[in-house]
Amino acid sequence: MGVWLPNPVFDGNYFLPWAMAAISLGIRCFTKDENNKAVIHSLIIPVCFFSLLALVFPRGIMPPGPKHATFYVPLYYGIDIIAQACFILGGWFAVFHLKEKDPDKLFNSLMVAGFILYSISQVIGAYWAYLGWALPMHWSTKHLQSASIWCYYAAILHLRYFPVWNSRHESWFALAGAALLLLFIYGAQISALSFPGMGG
Repeated sequence: MGVWLPNPVFDGNYFLPWAMAAISLGIRCFTKDENNKAVIHSLIIPVCFFSLLALVFPRGIMPPGPKHATFYVPLYYGIDIIAQACFILGGWFAVFHLKEKDPDKLFNSLMVAGFILYSISQVIGAYWAYLGWALPMHWSTKHLQSASIWCYYAAILHLRYFPVWNSRHESWFALAGAALLLLFIYGAQISALSFPGMGG
């Protein structure tokens, strides 16, 4: 008799569109401004796009990872992917803010939420790495990319204290951050296509 593990549920290719859809639904339910509803309804576009993109990539968690079966694995991946969804949707709303169609600055709220969740996921990931490798991190491309994304968004959130900084600057940086994140995610996915999949 096998043991069911929740890890495949949090495969990034499939969980990312789900997380984006859940965030979109939450924004739709809690936004009172009727003028902003058209922008919120546009979220169906990235949700559908990333759902279709998930069909291109194979299932399965690609190695390497800390070799330690623990509930921190799905917790880390779940929170990490929800944070990524916040960053990507923040970039989506940044486009509308640049067009002056997002007066509520939803992109900023998504960046802040994404940064908080991403910070939590990095702490959980470091503990999981400690359990598996006896080190809080391992110098790999994934870890360096995670650190650079965290530093990038930390810088954006602190640049608002400069007198010349405004929401248009912030929206350009949010858009660039989403593009950088997508480059890291799908660059790794494309290179991982040559690796043997596990759990697929």
